[in-house]
Amino acid sequence: PFQFIEFRKDLLIRYGANANYWQGAPAIKHLVYSITPNANKRMLKLITGECDVIAYPLVTQLEQRDYKPPVKVTQTSSPNIAFWAFNTERPPFDQALVRQALAHAINRPAIVQTIYNGQAQLATGMLPSTSWAYQPTATDYPYDPKRARELLRQAGYPNGFAMTIWAAPIQRVYNPNALRMAELIQADLAQIGVTASIVSYEWNTFRQRLARGEHDTALVGWVADNADPDNFLRPTLSCSAARSGTNRALWCDADFDQQLLSAIQSTDPQDRQRRYQAIETYVMQQVPLVPIASSLRFQAHQHNIFGVELPPYGGIRFVNARRAEHVPL
Repeated sequence: PFQFIEFRKDLLIRYGANANYWQGAPAIKHLVYSITPNANKRMLKLITGECDVIAYPLVTQLEQRDYKPPVKVTQTSSPNIAFWAFNTERPPFDQALVRQALAHAINRPAIVQTIYNGQAQLATGMLPSTSWAYQPTATDYPYDPKRARELLRQAGYPNGFAMTIWAAPIQRVYNPNALRMAELIQADLAQIGVTASIVSYEWNTFRQRLARGEHDTALVGWVADNADPDNFLRPTLSCSAARSGTNRALWCDADFDQQLLSAIQSTDPQDRQRRYQAIETYVMQQVPLVPIASSLRFQAHQHNIFGVELPPYGGIRFVNARRAEHVPL
């Protein structure tokens, strides 16, 4: 619906309406993306009228203040998951006991409340509750520092160890503030004798170094491309994904891959659901990563903007967007 006109690095991307679009020309003639990574600056541009629509708004601030002119907030369920991945190729994270200990060490409900302000669901596995194969009773890891210390002792680390937490430097739909989340995890780990340092890089460098396996642990996540459970599990945990770089745990488990193959080859919907739920239980037992939360997705816009859509699998759709000139406040 729109044609590229101009790109200015770190400043803007400009588009114009495509008069020959097969579904008809869009209502708006010009579409400009103002490149604004900082959430507070995006908010300021919205409330001062400098822009019409922002992604990833600070929802709690919007709800707490009466802006003039008013702004509207829309939300949608998004098939996403935030998780804490362990580099299973590096000691001591190659031991399941250590991974289980760290899973018990962090207070996930408190993390979700602090980071998402109640606008996310605590994860019980890799599949969010929107998935038809969701497993609400997958093996869980309640916050239990005493149990965490005991597991570390069994694994041969009674005095803990030092490690790093890599945190993405940007907002994602599944994690609005990975650096703050890393700080909360860092504090929890200190209670069991594990000293954690927080590492972050510019986004492209961060991704490249993650793919090379330079991390101990990483706070990352996934947004599915389609509704099939395979699209959550294969890109994040399979052996092929470990080789391609999207499996941040670098976990390669032949039993998992075989279970995944059997599930996708099954033609019976109920059988497929059972198989995926069994896979979820298996993953939570092995703990190559700790699922944390599935977040709602938000967008904020001026009160006189209509037709902006949030597709479930990402992006913002402006083909039906329009501005109404006279809207009562």
